[in-house]
Amino acid sequence: MWLKLLLGVFFVVSLLGAFVIAPASRHERKRESNPDSRSENDNGLRLLTWNIGNGDLESETRAHDEDLPDVARVILDYDADAVALQELTGNDQLKLLLQHLKNRYSGYVCSSAGGDRVEAVLVKSSQRGDPGAGRAIFSDVPAGDRIAAAATFRVRKDSPEVVLASVHADAFNASSRRAFATDATNWARSHSKSELTFIAGDFNFEVSTRNKNNLFTDDAKDDSESYAYLLKYFRDLGLDAGETSINDRRIDYFFGPVANVSLRRAEVLRSAAVGRMDHWPLLVEVSF
Repeated sequence: MWLKLLLGVFFVVSLLGAFVIAPASRHERKRESNPDSRSENDNGLRLLTWNIGNGDLESETRAHDEDLPDVARVILDYDADAVALQELTGNDQLKLLLQHLKNRYSGYVCSSAGGDRVEAVLVKSSQRGDPGAGRAIFSDVPAGDRIAAAATFRVRKDSPEVVLASVHADAFNASSRRAFATDATNWARSHSKSELTFIAGDFNFEVSTRNKNNLFTDDAKDDSESYAYLLKYFRDLGLDAGETSINDRRIDYFFGPVANVSLRRAEVLRSAAVGRMDHWPLLVEVSF
């Protein structure tokens, strides 16, 4: 009799324990299944660059409005602190993207400089829930015969100031890329002493030692010297991440500080391909 009563009490206690513990366990499993979740006091910085234009066979090679919900999903899923985007059609398209981002980001597109596409930079509006983090300051960056978009911001009020420039060099002319890269580098150098400065985007460099595809360049020597000039002052953070475009070319780069940051992660997100885009996003995470 007493044994049956004891077993019954034990059974009831076990059921109650399951209801109390199971939700916590499910929450823990959910947290562990999302390796990109972070605590608010994490001293890391997660950045993304992505040319969201389309392949040359498309009638419209600039970003497509119908792809923007998927672009927003990738940005939100990877919880990027700031994003460099290339080949948007203009400010109206940026506004549409910000809506798909549920207004969690502020953004800016650079002047067109007479072209038909622009670069953009996005910054998470409320950095890690810290109201003391100042709002992003956006600006144009003249470089060669083009213009880049830049943002200055802080992840938290007590963290270093960060500068991110979104750039897109000429796809067909290496001498133009060289002038562009030199000006962008010199601009970044002027900020690198007081801030953590990053230059990200589609440089279209042909400097791969494995793949000698010169289809889109007229002078590999110019590209090599442009790349070397950037490396003189900045670190190629995506060096080991691999190719960034569907034709096996590494033409999207993330250049960042040589010192004061440690590289946690550099990854080409090949599973994030959208529509007929010919680039994959490059994710870089550093700690400071």
